[in-house]
Order: sequence, then structure tokens, then C-alpha cells
Amino acid sequence: MKILVVSDSHGDNQTLKDIAKKHPDMNYYIHLGDSESDEYSIFPFVSVRGNCDYYPFEEQMLLNTPYGKLYATHKPYGKEKFIHENNIKVFLHGHTHIRRKQKIDGVYYLNPGAISFPRDGEEQSYMILYIDCDKITTRFFNYL
Repeated sequence: MKILVVSDSHGDNQTLKDIAKKHPDMNYYIHLGDSESDEYSIFPFVSVRGNCDYYPFEEQMLLNTPYGKLYATHKPYGKEKFIHENNIKVFLHGHTHIRRKQKIDGVYYLNPGAISFPRDGEEQSYMILYIDCDKITTRFFNYL
């Protein structure tokens, strides 16, 4: 399974289209919020709602993967109880505009960085997840 993950594009829909065009063979395209756009403008991405979004996206997304449950939301704060109670294996979030790759107590905590206004000294970035039954592989990309 291959999943392209972006976050915090803040209206930069052309970059989203460019990224999707570069990677046409994904199983899923996930936007982690703050697109500031409607679902048609960010297609093929499916989005959760960010704090700057005014379109009615869902607050969270759950996806069954070969590795286990994937949980996506915009803000990372206060999610530990939900993650534990629902046996989440992969937690995706945006909001911070900072790339993240951590494994804590068997759970992958991942943030692709930001399409707009990155805050980690990196360029605009996104992530591809490669998921199979035994492992998760992540690859970060700079958009140039």
C-alpha cells in the first residue's frame, strides 16, 4: 500500500496538483488539514479539517492498512488515549508545520511537514508511506 501525505497547504492548490501528478500510482492521497480549499480543489486528496479550514471536512480519518489501523487528524494534542484504546498503529497529523517520524510504544507518529510555511528549516515537504504487513517505510520529499 502506498499513501501520499501532505499537510498545511493554505490555499496552494497548484503545488498539491503538481505533487499528485508526480506520484500517480498511490493507493491513497491524504491531506492532514489546513488546505483552506474545498474537496474539489484539492482532489485527489481526501482531507481532515484543520483549524484554518472553513469547508466541512471530518475531524479525523481511520483507515485499515495491512500493518494495522491508521488514524489521521490535524492537531496532534490529546490523542494518546484514543490511540491506545483503538489499537492505532500509525498516527498522522499536521498543524505544527514540522516533519516528524517517531515510534513510541509501537505506534508511528508521523507529520509530513508543510506545503506552506514550513517551520523546521526545511523546504516545502510531503511524505509517502509504504505499508505492508510487517513494516512501514516513510520517505520525505522536498517540493522544488
